[in-house]
This record gives sequence, structure tokens and C-alpha cells, in this order.
Amino acid sequence: MSTAELEQRVAALETQYAQLLAMVQDKPDMGGWQKVVGMFADDPAIEELHQATRRIREEDRAATRDAGLDES
Repeated sequence: MSTAELEQRVAALETQYAQLLAMVQDKPDMGGWQKVVGMFADDPAIEELHQATRRIREEDRAATRDAGLDES
């Protein structure tokens, strides 16, 4: 392998290394999820969303049972 080819390979590796290093450094803090836990506590809009989600799930379950598709 010629010196020019080695220089090209080293340059390519340095570029890849810089990209990987940037990805690792930009990664969010592993404990970041702890900062958001409970941020919607006592929020009426979130409670409304949860109720709507439960209602939709129950309707889907009922439709499945009514159609005879329930495998449980």
C-alpha cells in the first residue's frame, strides 16, 4: 500500500472517528429521564388523555369480543 493510500485511509478513519465522537458527546445524560418523571402530575389535560385512551382500548376490546376474535 502506498503512502498516499495510507494517508487517505487515515483521513477517512479520522473523519469517522470525529463523527462517532460527536455522536457520543451529544448523547443525552443517562439520568435525564428522572428530570421528566412526574412533570404532568395533576395535569387535567393529561388525565383527560388517559381516560380517552382507556375508553378507546375498552371499545377495541369489546369490538374484538363481539366479533368473536378474542383468543384468550
